[in-house]
Amino acid sequence: MKKLIIIFNCSLALMFLQSCQRGKNADNAGLNGPKSANDSLFIINEGGHDFAIYLPKDLMIENHAEIRFNDATGDMHLKIGDKFWIITSQEAVEMDAIKKEVNENMLFTSRVVEESDNGILYQRLLPDGKAYDYNYRGIAVVNGKTYVFRTSEEGEFSRENVELMKTAIESVHHRS
Repeated sequence: MKKLIIIFNCSLALMFLQSCQRGKNADNAGLNGPKSANDSLFIINEGGHDFAIYLPKDLMIENHAEIRFNDATGDMHLKIGDKFWIITSQEAVEMDAIKKEVNENMLFTSRVVEESDNGILYQRLLPDGKAYDYNYRGIAVVNGKTYVFRTSEEGEFSRENVELMKTAIESVHHRS
């Protein structure tokens, strides 16, 4: 009888440990996993940038993903067609400085649409008040490196395009 109790207790302990591990993995996947079944894992290892990101599979099927590193600026450009263009740099900067930069734009007035601790989605307005486009800037820390992400200012992006880029940026994580 004692052997059965010991086996039963060991079984309970193993189930408890497995359930804790499953919960831990689910939490990590929720933070940095794909946001939809339509996302594909993409590994970035260019010019000192080293991370994994989930990118929209539909765009990657229609267009070739281009990665270009600018040695002069240290910026890495990730472009997929004309609807997706993220620029990444490694900088020790805080969100307050990014918000200040957005608000001090000499050409556009910015209207904040969505804000979090790590990012800001905003709409750029022309001097006459007409809507121009949407942009996103965010920060991610991976393996002790701070990456600043932004939508390219060379493109004109709809809110839908920027939401795709924002979702991808929020998925940045350490590559396993």
